[in-house]
Amino acid sequence: MTQASPEITRLFGGPGSGKTTALLDRVETLLEDETLTVDDLLVVSYTRAAAAEVRDRLAARLDVSAQSLKGNVATMHAKAYELLGLSGADVVGEPEMQAFCEEFGLEYEDEYRSARRRTARSTTIGNKVIATSQWLQRTRRPIDAWYDVPFQWDVEEVRLPPEIDPHAMEGNKYTPTWSASDDRIDVPEAIEAWRAYKQEEGLTGFADMLEAVLEQELVPDARVLIIDEFQDITTLQYLVYELWKPHMETILIAGDDDQVVYEWQGADPALLLDADRTEDVILPNSYRLPSRVLEVVNTEIRHLDRRQEKDLKPRKEGGVVEARSNPSMLDVVRDVRTTIAADAETTVMVLFRARYQLFQFLDEFIGEGIPFRMLTEQRMWTDRLTEYVRAVEAMAAGETVTGLQTRRLADMLQDSAFGTNERDALFELVDTHMEQSSETALSRLEIPVAEIRVIAPFAPAPESAADMVRKVTSYQRKSIDAYFDGPHGGMDPGRVRVGTIHSAKGREADHVYLATDLTEKVVEQIAATISDGPEDDASFELRDGRVPALTDSERRVFFVGMSRARERLVLLEDLISGAPTLPVSVLLHDELRETPVEELVGAVAGDTVSPEA
Repeated sequence: MTQASPEITRLFGGPGSGKTTALLDRVETLLEDETLTVDDLLVVSYTRAAAAEVRDRLAARLDVSAQSLKGNVATMHAKAYELLGLSGADVVGEPEMQAFCEEFGLEYEDEYRSARRRTARSTTIGNKVIATSQWLQRTRRPIDAWYDVPFQWDVEEVRLPPEIDPHAMEGNKYTPTWSASDDRIDVPEAIEAWRAYKQEEGLTGFADMLEAVLEQELVPDARVLIIDEFQDITTLQYLVYELWKPHMETILIAGDDDQVVYEWQGADPALLLDADRTEDVILPNSYRLPSRVLEVVNTEIRHLDRRQEKDLKPRKEGGVVEARSNPSMLDVVRDVRTTIAADAETTVMVLFRARYQLFQFLDEFIGEGIPFRMLTEQRMWTDRLTEYVRAVEAMAAGETVTGLQTRRLADMLQDSAFGTNERDALFELVDTHMEQSSETALSRLEIPVAEIRVIAPFAPAPESAADMVRKVTSYQRKSIDAYFDGPHGGMDPGRVRVGTIHSAKGREADHVYLATDLTEKVVEQIAATISDGPEDDASFELRDGRVPALTDSERRVFFVGMSRARERLVLLEDLISGAPTLPVSVLLHDELRETPVEELVGAVAGDTVSPEA
């Protein structure tokens, strides 16, 4: 039975408030109704990773397999895929995008190339045309609005690589944009061609899926709808939600309007703030942030023009907030090293506004021999690489190797490791042991080293592990070398994580180092957005400049980065060489101040904090 006016609860959860736990508590409470079963539920998460986490946690609570909940906990696109009855062959992938760009005469960069080079796929013309088309779909804008996308197409000057343009910021990704009057490419024509190509080839993109659900008015067979991370949904996703809403009995939408980091993808915090609801629930406690960190975080976010006040209570009194102006990258590396050495259990996160910036840190850090993981895509210490390293260690120690580790060896080793044997034989060895064993988990299946050596007689020892690995970046090779040759061999690489602020969302660490440097593109967007800034700062400097104002969108991004810290937050002002800098005073007080950064954060946190670690 459905009703036109379902009961709608809007759940606000600030950083570390246990929003997902509260969401799952609600699910369990709902299931106490004997007329309701798990098959009546649909839980929607914004990303596949978030959906997998919710699925696993819900499965543990209900004592069922996570696989059995795949249709009940999914992304909106995955549910659309199911409702439309699509197959993998129907969905646009890398080969199709590349084929179109080649046909249309556009440069395209695939995932593998971008993993090995310090480039940004979003700045390659073909990738940008396709991304722009999707953005217009997600925001429900016509093609002739192409010039207004957040990728800054409509600029007066072309941004070129540093070797061509002496004014380009060295080390930055140039933005291959041009003014609307430039005739090198007709952008609307390229977008139209891409959409026509998909139609001719019978292909469906992610935005196309949702549009098809709307057009066909497809509704999931559910009585209860729960949408997590509601603040990140786009206009197109919101319209799908509106289509489904009258067919539900109970709805729970959960999110935090302060943590919108996907506005560039079409997310709009107003969709959460203005959503219809029967009741509001605001979670009162932060189980992550200590009082001093919480006070600084609150000071930063209160400058938003519009937001839902959370009034979170801290996890505990205390914590540490530091700020440093003009630190060297070597200073940061040394600080991280000291922090790790001081406590065998502590965790560290080093965050940057853009992906290219973190490589300056890695250039200095990688020689320390400290294992680490990347939070961003194409991260160095993926689970795959970690299992490979563990396999090398086990073989060197003469220990049994797990089935999962053996598979990673087969996948990662160069052909020369196998001699005259076939790589597939190692996969078959795992399958044989699995068939003969009562064990159902590859991670617990044990395979003798001697059997592996028969198939891969030249499998590497630790000192040659990096030389024998394939399908990885040069940085991953260096990371393996550092791991085995450094003084921290065997340390869990998850203790130190490096990435962009966007990649840190949903994660936390004891110590968080946050660089406040921006990019030229971000400064362009800020300058274009802010019309009432200081009169003497009407023209923002794109290089080596102190940015005098901050948009609400960027403020939310930095809020996410700052609110990852469980014990200690370190703000790093003017860290990246040649980059425009967001001063800590603008971050905290929305104005330029000459007060030393150490005093600024000390005053806000209620403590005098030394700039030295």
